[in-house]
Amino acid sequence: MYKILVVEDEKLIRQRLIFGIDFERLDCVVIGEARDGKEGKELIEKLNPDIVLTDINMPVMDAFDMLEATLDYSYSTIILSGYNEFKNAQKAIKYGVTEFIVKPINEIDIVDAVVRAKTQVDEQNRLMKLETIHELDEKSQLLDHSLETVDDEIVKNMLDFISQNFHKKFLFNDVSKEIGYSSPILHEKFKKVTKMTFNEYLNRYRINQSIQLMKKGEKKLYEIAEACGFSEYKYYNKVFKKYLGVNTTEFMNKL
Repeated sequence: MYKILVVEDEKLIRQRLIFGIDFERLDCVVIGEARDGKEGKELIEKLNPDIVLTDINMPVMDAFDMLEATLDYSYSTIILSGYNEFKNAQKAIKYGVTEFIVKPINEIDIVDAVVRAKTQVDEQNRLMKLETIHELDEKSQLLDHSLETVDDEIVKNMLDFISQNFHKKFLFNDVSKEIGYSSPILHEKFKKVTKMTFNEYLNRYRINQSIQLMKKGEKKLYEIAEACGFSEYKYYNKVFKKYLGVNTTEFMNKL
């Protein structure tokens, strides 16, 4: 349901808005009421409503100051204004207000405004979701694509070893035996060319592969950890958070 906050200093009007409109029929619920803009600001920050239904002129803090103080919060605003305040109400456009209702209040106008506000909320949520997905995609690009053109044969062999064996549990000695060079030489060569240690690249590669499996949605997180060569899920989750700033569950939820 869509969460509505009512901010109105006149008690009778506030009660009429809360109890006189069948919000449930609109798939909405009133989660709070405020007598002035200061209370409204505090409740916006505390309750995070989807829609704020507010008067303009109120004691302590008016609607404009309340909107200014809560610009970091995403909600749709319906302004209630007296007839002689309508021009003044138009200033609220800069705060993203698209709904104005002139007093005296008409129930039909309120219902129509709430329906349009819900559409605006849906659009805001859609855009926020797209921004989140874009941000996650950027974060998940952990590897330097310039490594695709590495011309050092030894390092190229090490990268190939990772791509073919990342899902297994192996020691660096296994890499050394496979390629035919001592561990110190390989460590030094890899870091010089890639600007990162072998283990860091391996972890980044495994995390990238795990993200691809997450997007497919076919495996559980502990299965993804195992499929990408991590010894246990807790360690996988720790490495994941180190590189992406969120744990695996948070990342999955945002996806």
